[in-house]
Amino acid sequence: MKKALLRSLSILFFALGLATAYGQHNCNLPQQQKFLNGNNIRALILTGGDLFWNGDDARFQVPYQPNGPSAIYAQGLWLGGINPGGNLKLAAQTYGRGRNQADYWPGPLDEAGATDVDACTNWDRVFSVLRYQVEAHISDFEDNGVVDNPIPEILGWPAQGNPYFSDVYGFELPDTPQGLAPFADKDGDGKYDPLAGDYPMIRNSAVIPSQIAWVVFNDNGNIHFDSHGDPLAVEVQLTSWAFDCSDNAQLNNTLFTSFKVINRSAQSLDSLYLGLWTDFDLGCYTDDFIGTAPALNTVFTYNKDNEDGPNCPQGVASYGTNPPAQALTVLNRELSYSMFYNNSGIGGPLGTTEPNQPEAYYNLLTGRWPDGTPLTFGGNGYDPSGANPLTNYVFPDDPNDPAGWSELNQSPDEQDRRTVSSVGLGALQPGAVAVVDFALSYFREDGADYLENVTAMYEGIPLLKNWYDNQFEAACSPPSCEDDCVWAGDLNADGIANHCDLLALGVGLDESGPVRPAPYNWSPRNGEAWAGQQGNGANEKHLDADGNGQAAYEDFFLSEEHYNLTHSGYQPPAPEYREGPELLLEAAGSVDLGNLSPGQSPIFITIDLTEDLPDLYGLAFSLEYDTAYIESIFALQAGYRLASRTFQTGSGGSALAGQFDFATVAVESIGQGRLSLLQIKVKDDFLYPLPADSTLIRFKNIKAIRSDGTEIEIGGTTVAARFPGIVVTGTEDPSDGAPVRIFPNPTNGRLELRFPGQQIDGVALFTATGQLAWRQRQRFTDSASLNLGQLPEGLYFLQVQQGAQRIVRKVVLR
Repeated sequence: MKKALLRSLSILFFALGLATAYGQHNCNLPQQQKFLNGNNIRALILTGGDLFWNGDDARFQVPYQPNGPSAIYAQGLWLGGINPGGNLKLAAQTYGRGRNQADYWPGPLDEAGATDVDACTNWDRVFSVLRYQVEAHISDFEDNGVVDNPIPEILGWPAQGNPYFSDVYGFELPDTPQGLAPFADKDGDGKYDPLAGDYPMIRNSAVIPSQIAWVVFNDNGNIHFDSHGDPLAVEVQLTSWAFDCSDNAQLNNTLFTSFKVINRSAQSLDSLYLGLWTDFDLGCYTDDFIGTAPALNTVFTYNKDNEDGPNCPQGVASYGTNPPAQALTVLNRELSYSMFYNNSGIGGPLGTTEPNQPEAYYNLLTGRWPDGTPLTFGGNGYDPSGANPLTNYVFPDDPNDPAGWSELNQSPDEQDRRTVSSVGLGALQPGAVAVVDFALSYFREDGADYLENVTAMYEGIPLLKNWYDNQFEAACSPPSCEDDCVWAGDLNADGIANHCDLLALGVGLDESGPVRPAPYNWSPRNGEAWAGQQGNGANEKHLDADGNGQAAYEDFFLSEEHYNLTHSGYQPPAPEYREGPELLLEAAGSVDLGNLSPGQSPIFITIDLTEDLPDLYGLAFSLEYDTAYIESIFALQAGYRLASRTFQTGSGGSALAGQFDFATVAVESIGQGRLSLLQIKVKDDFLYPLPADSTLIRFKNIKAIRSDGTEIEIGGTTVAARFPGIVVTGTEDPSDGAPVRIFPNPTNGRLELRFPGQQIDGVALFTATGQLAWRQRQRFTDSASLNLGQLPEGLYFLQVQQGAQRIVRKVVLR
């Protein structure tokens, strides 16, 4: 959004990409992302070598508040080295995400330095775990030496040798001597076994972080469309974490990243440099200066005066009066070079603007301008004449020093710079590993002006380095919550963040109370009670997801972010299918729901409110369907729309399988007419017999309310979707009356389980002689689809854990 450059160059770079021959690689672009919000910083973690942006807008907000300012616009990993033949190998991620280009792709490389599209797709995910989950896991194991309630995020943590990883994610971990995600190895055997007490944990820390995120990516999954460099064939494992401390404000404003680089090529990489390209945008991007503190191994940004962008272009949020300083510090190595280049759209000598070939990127990694001119001391650092002395660091003096070389003392015209902070790794042999740790820390002291905040940075970073060197021992006391905890997004405190929270917010709108400190992730947080109670008895403090002391419709954004997450002890409400004429579900256009075929597309249906209902203020419901027939039902206008106060689930991963959710609260009124247009995606093929040739789509748990929260009883219509001609078989009904339906049985590998309105906490398959053949340790709601095709033919016993009840069924594979 902020930079026209991203758009103006996209066509040129796209053309260059098309001109490059495709060949040996075919990985798709990285897509997945997850917020790390472990303290006052809320930062977006990505899977493709870049960080802190979504391809358009900044996502490094500190201190986090909805629509608040960011301190960093984007960051990207650069790696460059020379092979034995003297050839440059380079990967450098910048703004490629904004133009569908990349230098890195998700997933590890094998020992030969190769990958494939399936591996890249499987690993396109951010693995994340929260402190409360780790603490619960530790307590669970320590009480009796057995993990009685496995937590999926811990059970599936991608650490070396995890025997349960494939049960959770459906694909295998690589067996690599260089290791994978970090963990606490309680028995010291070098392998991660969560059921033996191991748990996710960062290296060299006595304190469990508030949140840990881990991703793995490589530079050999496709052509380097961002830099056009030749691949190094490296694997990079990125661990990010944050501490939430009741007694350390500086750690509460710091995020840590650790890059573990593995040379998977058959050749050594010499003169190898790792750099972080950073587009610092301290609130408004038009008035930022940069600097280096070489003795602190730090590159930083600060404002050019004491007022940050009061009228920033394009409405970009600013920090206002007394703006902060933002630092990037190398923790475990020396900072080799600090460089910058200019946004050509704003100005600067041609040789100092954007790199456009691999050699120019490597120049920036090694203390030279894109055109190869060495960095020199004084002025703007660019002296093609060579008259000024060489230096490794740009603007290395404290801007508080009027005699020093700082950008403040140069008084440049408006600039928009991108920095490159590089660390020399020397030679990296095949199979060798190099690790570089960074801290991103924010400094804004009460009452301090813009230069006093720079002073606070100079004073604070030595403390930060000391805490790091001493494994954060005694540096952080994490807060805890035992009673009536707030889970950001569970606005009605019913144990889950979902569409019904929008109704609670509508009733409690504009209520206010004490503010609540960050973070606003999915974890139990202390919150001072507000004066009022919700209709269900919950304190109104739960309405305030973002902790600003006000119940506002913006709070539902965190309900959307944490959608369908639950906390311990949650039990779904009993399903209610209330028939009635008020909600009409019917096919759109010429679609005949009574005559569907596999793979048919497009299929649209509509939901209408058939009459005006006096005092109708809020409405929420789900549509239930069977995933054995229908892949998904989703809204064409999905997500949360603040202006219309409407939420609908889409085709992404937030909705429960077999369920579409809808909620709306009146802006003025909810009147008769169209509520939603939905698309049905039916199965492309029915590879096994089904219990019938038709399936129901029906309204579930309808809730209509007045403005005071009292309910209005309404119902909805049920429709049948029929697939004439499909193979039909009988359904095995449970003999003991337990509400679990299994089909087809016998099966050739695919087994469907249906248990509407219920949850099961794990599925296991045993041979006829009682040997465990297969297990999946995770919680399912309403349904489960099991792929057993890898097992030999024969008779098995399926064991399902449903609360305290254990259900066993015979299953035949053939």
